[in-house]
Amino acid sequence: MKRILILFLIVIMALSCFAEEVVNKKPMKAAALSLFIPGGGQLYNEAYLKFGIIAALEGSLIGLTLYHHFKAEDYYSKYESTADELYYDKYTDYYYRKQNDLWWLGVTIFLSTIDAYVDAHLFNFEAEKRKIHLRFDGETIGLRYNF
Repeated sequence: MKRILILFLIVIMALSCFAEEVVNKKPMKAAALSLFIPGGGQLYNEAYLKFGIIAALEGSLIGLTLYHHFKAEDYYSKYESTADELYYDKYTDYYYRKQNDLWWLGVTIFLSTIDAYVDAHLFNFEAEKRKIHLRFDGETIGLRYNF
C-alpha cells in the first residue's frame, strides 16, 4: 500500500513539472480533487506545503482509523469466543476511538476541500490586483483598469 501511494505521488509530481502554466484554476475541480485524494486540491492549486501537511494528516487519520478498527474487531472476536467482559470493554474503547477518528477525518476532509475551493478562486488574485489602479490627481479620482 505504501509503495502504491509513493509511486502515485511521484507520478503526480513528475506530471506537474511538465504541465504548462495555467492562469485560472477551476474551483470545483480543486474541491473534487481535495475531496477524493488527500491533498489533491492543494496539489492542483500548487500549494505544495499545504499538500504535504494535508496528505500527511489525512493519511495518519486513515491509518489510525484502520488500526482502531482492526483492534476493535480483534477484541470483539475474543469476546465472542470467551464471553469475558474485559474483552468487550476493550472492544467498546477501540470502537469509540475509531468513531472519533472518523469524525476528525471528516472534518479534515471538509476543511481541506473548502481550502482548495477558495485557493482556486484566489489563484491569480495578485495578477488581477495589479490590473486595477486608483489615481488621485488634485481634486479628481481616477480608476484605470488594464486588460
